[in-house]
Amino acid sequence: MICNVSPIEKDFLLKTVFQNEQALRLHGVSTAGTGKITTIERSSMSITLLETIDNSCFSMFERITGYFDCHGNTYAFESIVRNTQDREINIDSPLKLLKSLQRKYVRVKKPRNIKVSFNLSNEEIQMDYPICPEYISIEDKTNNPDFAGKKIVEIIKYFHFQMEEKNSSSTIIMFRNKKPESFEEKLISNTGKVLFVPSTKSNLPKNDPYPEGRIITQEIEEQFEDPNHFIEGTHFSKLLSEKVEKGISSEIWCPIVYYQYVVGYIHSTKKGSDSFDISMVDYIWDFSRILAHQLKETGYFLKDSKAKQVVQHAADIIDMSPGGMLISLPSTDIRTPIQEGSVFSVSIQTKKNTVNCTARVARRFIESNRVVYGTLFLDLSPIDLMHLYETLYRKPFSDNDPTAYEQARKLVIDQFSK
Repeated sequence: MICNVSPIEKDFLLKTVFQNEQALRLHGVSTAGTGKITTIERSSMSITLLETIDNSCFSMFERITGYFDCHGNTYAFESIVRNTQDREINIDSPLKLLKSLQRKYVRVKKPRNIKVSFNLSNEEIQMDYPICPEYISIEDKTNNPDFAGKKIVEIIKYFHFQMEEKNSSSTIIMFRNKKPESFEEKLISNTGKVLFVPSTKSNLPKNDPYPEGRIITQEIEEQFEDPNHFIEGTHFSKLLSEKVEKGISSEIWCPIVYYQYVVGYIHSTKKGSDSFDISMVDYIWDFSRILAHQLKETGYFLKDSKAKQVVQHAADIIDMSPGGMLISLPSTDIRTPIQEGSVFSVSIQTKKNTVNCTARVARRFIESNRVVYGTLFLDLSPIDLMHLYETLYRKPFSDNDPTAYEQARKLVIDQFSK
């Protein structure tokens, strides 16, 4: 996990690198190379360049990224070049230092002559189903041995068989011939999230344990309530009372999400004194993803879909490596933000070639009026990977290049191999 070190630890690590005359790996737009810290001041640092591409120097006011290894970790910082003279540059002292990056390749800041565009599969179709706020890609999840090689009817039958001992009842409802009517149906259709009721005698969970956001919390549910619910009581609390009268102790309403469309849901109940735990949410959610993929494969939505022209979105590159990229685009550019874990098609145009691949969203955050996505490339061919490497680092591909590879992981592997 990427994290900031404390200011005290940051100062200690930089002084350690300085005192040990340890080389930094430096990357900018104009060049890349290695250097050693020669002076450290409160607001600035001087670095003597040891080796750079074409023996060139960084430019004034250029943003650069520095990497170094210490105590088995790779650390990174960003700074701005304030002055250059011969083979020495003066930069701002880093405001932040990141550790435990654990990437194979270092990221290059805003590479030149590279453009990125992507398209989302959901924008090629238009269907009359409820739309939820996030895009979730459809992937083949049938590598589970319980479902591999089975037809959709067999998959559903097996699911119900497995659920017999885990719940009191389970149903699968599709929205092809019906619209969301009940409060619960409207709630999961509007959010695209799981309504997990651990106990009908208590409130919904206050926190969502899933990084990508998967369940409806108490706060999310209250946004759908009447403004007077604090006085009159929530509509959902009244529903819970009705469920208690019916003997229901716990419930899960899991939407079946097809890209950004909620095409149906899985409803599971438990009666008596027992309750569902979070592992049951995992199981039903995973099955909903298998079901979405199988519905696509069987052509279930073909007559519901209207073909649309493929929309290509241009993205601004923040940084990139042969392993992934950080991109941003205006919040209004796409109809639904892409959920973490989803994949989409990417086209990377360089000066000499176009690389087509898919990327998975590893993280997502909002910055001003833009959405920023950290992504990993999934299916780069060896030739495309080498091409990206040589384009980004401006040198022939090498398996042992200290300026391109994070060394911390390699050092750990070497230690274990001895």
